[in-house]
Amino acid sequence: MKGSHLAKFGVDYNRINNHIIWPGFSPMRIVLPGVNCLVDFANYVQSVKTGFPAGNASYIASNPAEGPCPLALGSGLPPFPATPGPNPADPSNGVPVVFWPSPLGSGANSAVDGTAATAPPFPLPLTWNNAYLPNETPNYFSDRNHGYVGLFVQDQWRVTSKFTINYGVRWDYETGLGDTVKNYYKAFQPRVGLAYSPDKHTVIRAGFGLFSDRYNIGFFFVTHPQRPTTFVCVAPTANCPAGGNFFLPGVRDGAFSATYALNQLPFIPGSNPFGPQPAAVAENLLVNGKYKPVALVTDVTKGEFSTVGDGTVERASKMPYAEQGSLEIDREVGHGLVLNVGYLFVSAHHQVRAENLNVCPVNTTGGTSPSLTTGWYQCGSNAFGNYTPPPADFTAGKSFFQSVLIPVGLIYYTDNSGNSVYHGVTFSASEKVGQYFRLNANYTFSKTLDDGTFTTFVSTPQDLYHRSLERANSNQDVRHRFLANFTAAASKSKDTSIALRDWEVSGIITLQGARPFTIFVGHDANNDTNPVTDRVGLAARNTYWGDKLKTVDLRFSRAFSYREHQKLELAADVFNIINRNNVDEVDSVYTSPDFCGAAVYTSPDFCGAAPHSYNDAVSKKIQTNPFSFIGSCTGGVPFPNPDFGRPRKVFNARQFQLSFRYTF
Repeated sequence: MKGSHLAKFGVDYNRINNHIIWPGFSPMRIVLPGVNCLVDFANYVQSVKTGFPAGNASYIASNPAEGPCPLALGSGLPPFPATPGPNPADPSNGVPVVFWPSPLGSGANSAVDGTAATAPPFPLPLTWNNAYLPNETPNYFSDRNHGYVGLFVQDQWRVTSKFTINYGVRWDYETGLGDTVKNYYKAFQPRVGLAYSPDKHTVIRAGFGLFSDRYNIGFFFVTHPQRPTTFVCVAPTANCPAGGNFFLPGVRDGAFSATYALNQLPFIPGSNPFGPQPAAVAENLLVNGKYKPVALVTDVTKGEFSTVGDGTVERASKMPYAEQGSLEIDREVGHGLVLNVGYLFVSAHHQVRAENLNVCPVNTTGGTSPSLTTGWYQCGSNAFGNYTPPPADFTAGKSFFQSVLIPVGLIYYTDNSGNSVYHGVTFSASEKVGQYFRLNANYTFSKTLDDGTFTTFVSTPQDLYHRSLERANSNQDVRHRFLANFTAAASKSKDTSIALRDWEVSGIITLQGARPFTIFVGHDANNDTNPVTDRVGLAARNTYWGDKLKTVDLRFSRAFSYREHQKLELAADVFNIINRNNVDEVDSVYTSPDFCGAAVYTSPDFCGAAPHSYNDAVSKKIQTNPFSFIGSCTGGVPFPNPDFGRPRKVFNARQFQLSFRYTF
């Protein structure tokens, strides 16, 4: 363009054809909240299979050092059986919930409801070579064809020889998703950037813009072949006449002809309205290779309750985007030394978040909590015999729920309500001394907050009705990070001794602060049917800090040149030369619903006997002397998990690597 402007515009388009196979937790997801829960379940399976009495040599003994199965607490009986065998204190037999898929074909719910076709058995003898029967593959796949369209226009304006502005706008749109979410046309992203050089040694840069991302369609994929349940309304409501069928919406248009259903069967004390308890369903599959035929319709008049729920996406979901702003200053000092200071701000919005909507609200009296949808069912009701009072020592100020809202399976819902924010300041320096030495070093101080991570069960809110409590330190929150690398090279001159020339030594030094972990109870302490989201006491997400990272990597290399254009390079690398035991992840399952030792939690710091960071005094006490906490824990737990705070995953120890490269 004429003058000091340089304009650009463009279009990009991508077409993607996906073939998705998702057999939904095949053959079954069996949740076991602890080692001794596994022992209880194994002994239950052995008991059903053989009928042997307790004490038989085929049973496995509990390991008290691992702590009791949380499901064996609160009954008044010892949490460990006196002799190996089924655990009288554990009516759930170690299993709080199971998930499994049911192939359906194309028949309507009323046609396949409860039929053997929904529970094809595995052939005997069981080998488990396949997670599902190969001939059921058509029931577990679907095709999704979609595309990405982008338009942009931008201009670079050179205002003066020292000052330049870049500005423009981009627009994005996704095609082929209209059966799941409404078309979204508002992904406009204005952007501006500035560069100013007051002198030949200094550059100042700044910028701000909006940057759209794509829909996170992983959940679109896995639920695309999934069919929702239906139920018969007993009393008339605005959504359903008496005796009529109410259909949950499903993840997409046409979901009522989808070809498989996902079952969730929670443990419910006493008589489980869904039929057998989860341990019995799991035992039947493991021993006999058989599933429970699935009910696809909940009809209270027939005593039929469906373990099938629904997986659905907010139809009005918007495309995720981020606001990003930055400012940095580069300054050359002397000859070869360049200093930089920068600030980066990133705030992301409309991120995918998941919730299980089938949670009965808090009810402290046992009065009625009728569902506005079914018009008849009352959760948390003495009249229906499903009210559960909170334990006497349940944490004050924390929600205790009343199991399911309506008697169906998991109602898993994703929306785009997630937000996160990052602030980071970086200081860096680079130095070049002649042609023989180069150094780069930078330090970043940052903080990251968010209100969740992804669509896995562990990422759903602990309290569905107070989702703001999820905002806390992010899993990726690393406050301090220092990284330096250098290269020192010997002269290549033939005037240098042959023993000294052509050598090169390089290294990387990494020092990183700890990242946080959430302190989990490890079982369903708040009675919302999800055993993996409960946090201890009133603690927020990510309040326990793991180990720091310190590592040094070195490389020694020597080049040998012979003949023209031919060279051999020999190298020796040493990774983590200091051989530090860098812990990547720790066990953050605490077991007790509240902190033991009369601990008090007040944000942002722990007080009393609550652990705060890897290898702190409280963590070590839990690991070395857990019995000292007896009498001070809640929920019937005698002592915290002795493995709490111990390493669960570590980075590599010192490693050596030898290599050579031939160039010709």
